[in-house]
Amino acid sequence: MIKRILVALDPDDDTPVATQYAIQLARKFDASLTGLAVVDTSNILTDIGTGGGVGAYYYSVDLWEELAEETRQVAVELLESFRQSCEKAGIRYRDIRKEGASEERIIEEMKYHDLLVVGRDSHFFYNQPTRDTQTLARIVKNGVAPTLVVTDEYRNVEKILIAFDGSSPASRTLKGFVQLLPYGKDLDIELVFVSESDEKEEVEKSSFILHLAEEYLKSHNFHYIVKTVLETGQPATRILERQKKSNPDLVLLGAHSVSAIRRIAFGSVTHELIAKTKGSLFLSP
Repeated sequence: MIKRILVALDPDDDTPVATQYAIQLARKFDASLTGLAVVDTSNILTDIGTGGGVGAYYYSVDLWEELAEETRQVAVELLESFRQSCEKAGIRYRDIRKEGASEERIIEEMKYHDLLVVGRDSHFFYNQPTRDTQTLARIVKNGVAPTLVVTDEYRNVEKILIAFDGSSPASRTLKGFVQLLPYGKDLDIELVFVSESDEKEEVEKSSFILHLAEEYLKSHNFHYIVKTVLETGQPATRILERQKKSNPDLVLLGAHSVSAIRRIAFGSVTHELIAKTKGSLFLSP
């Protein structure tokens, strides 16, 4: 059950939608929201050099103070917008402004929340909001709670697609979703597996893994389930093609399902799905 939801705030078009998703979940579960804005002084420091003598030093200090103040002002505005949305909706909330490395502050707060809701295009560098800081990748990789990554379009979740390959990460995502029950059990579910080859033995193996996942879902009283083994190919491409065809409201994905995600950045599958998805993603670390 969801009782505390964390919304990581960023000056992108997705953050208001993330707040909307969080508000709807809070209404359903009588949960409280936490809006977190991080003044990322670590990013500011990496952009300022200190070489060049005393004059350059004092210039760097002045520049740091200016950039930090600009960032603090953005944080104030983000928190004010979050407060207004919560008060209008009549939702219990608290708002927090912290300073430091964004990923560290967000992950620390995740320890005490059931779910993180965040915009897909969030970079958490308020002075350069379009700069790719890879913070979202680190949060999903190292976080301690499931993450709902949303785009700039709000959708009622009635139909979901679960990309399931039998791996531990995929299983954690599936179990996290079942245990939280963010959208109830009256859902249309499609389980998909991208087969490693078109050989009969491999297809049968894929079908059996989907069968096991289906049985798990049925034991938790999910009943509207179909299974699809996708033809061999690049997993992200096949999943995106299926998403386009079936148009689910939400895709479940194991964030570490591809070994490459153990790098600082997302692995190719997760990165491509986040970059190109037409709907929200539910991921577990």
